[in-house]
Amino acid sequence: MQKIRKILTLKIRRIHKKYIAFNVYILSEECRVSLQILHCSDLHLDKNFNISNFTKAQQRKEDLNRNFSTVVEYALKNKPDLFLISGDIFDRISPTNASRVFLTQKIKQLKDANIPIFMIGGNHDVPKFGASPSLAIDVLSSAGLATVFSRSDRIEKQLLYIDGRTVCLSGKSYFTQFEGANPLRGINVPLDGNYNILMIHGSLQGLNVVPSSPEMANQNPFSADDIKKGLNYLALGHFHNHFEREHIGCTIVNPGSLEKLSWAEINDEKGFVWAELYNSETAVEFVRVDTRPVEIQELSLSKNAVYFQSIKDYVIEFLSKLRDEEKIVKLNLSGLISQEQYGQLRVNEILSACRDMFFHLIIDRKELEVEGYGRIFIERIDNPVEAFSKRLDSLIASSNLDEDKRQFLEKVKHLGIKYLESVK
Repeated sequence: MQKIRKILTLKIRRIHKKYIAFNVYILSEECRVSLQILHCSDLHLDKNFNISNFTKAQQRKEDLNRNFSTVVEYALKNKPDLFLISGDIFDRISPTNASRVFLTQKIKQLKDANIPIFMIGGNHDVPKFGASPSLAIDVLSSAGLATVFSRSDRIEKQLLYIDGRTVCLSGKSYFTQFEGANPLRGINVPLDGNYNILMIHGSLQGLNVVPSSPEMANQNPFSADDIKKGLNYLALGHFHNHFEREHIGCTIVNPGSLEKLSWAEINDEKGFVWAELYNSETAVEFVRVDTRPVEIQELSLSKNAVYFQSIKDYVIEFLSKLRDEEKIVKLNLSGLISQEQYGQLRVNEILSACRDMFFHLIIDRKELEVEGYGRIFIERIDNPVEAFSKRLDSLIASSNLDEDKRQFLEKVKHLGIKYLESVK
């Protein structure tokens, strides 16, 4: 008797309660469902936010922990087939014990729920020197809690069998020793499954992708042309802004970071991705998480203005109208003031008076001029390592460099950093 083919409709959850319909073919009464993936990246656990108030500095770290906890809770409730973390799990190569314990506890919760976890190292996880550097996340692999693709020099893979389908999951950690290297050049990406997934921490160039932080664009760069046909899902990390693209049948997803980590990210929405794959079709939902409110305010001052008390009190009054004890605020001062007004400004007294108005307050005076002197205010001065690194990054990003010169400058950069750090 000939087998009967039935066609059903599988509805996949989409943003704002929208749905996408897939035709699901059932042979001999066997129902095949989609492959479900929870994908997050750039947790940056244990980040130092440069906040002098110790209590608030710890609270800011807890913001990161809280958002990753939200991701884990979502996974425990919805039980994905795979839980992927695409790098920059910690913000430093040697995180504190408290952060290590926190991550281990959360990963163990997923493991206990039989949710397979896969992760790669990002540029904050992988040491800059050493042929086979050890990552802080490697302990999770050693303990049998997660699979860590920690190699930076080659692709590692694992085959899984989920609901009768073969899933070929592969990954490669960030290559810190030559940041201008293309992570996909000369790499044989395995395509051994019904579903083929690759994890990379790097910079997609082209397809109208723009990072919120431009300096990231030339770190482990690759283009859409480097993506091999037959790959179903490219799980990216590195850029802190979320984006989704399609190319030759591959769904490219970068979830972005889980918290606003710099002023460049002030307009970014933060969250993680829930993806469902069925045959050649993929549905992606971006799940937003709550982040600490961050705001930039502008205030123009003038030497010709009449400030009834003092220019300092005028600024304090302006800030008092913005009061929000949970908010991080950056106040940009601009304009031209007199030398007498400059003497009255007393920024430290403004910060002291407004200490309890906000979670954290920064006053930026780079655009403020003093009559007779011009712009005399600067932000934090880079240390020698940062200044050297920024200068080399600007040279490497130059569009008229050929590949040999770019590689030479990368070597200069890493050798220079190595020697500067040794004499700090």
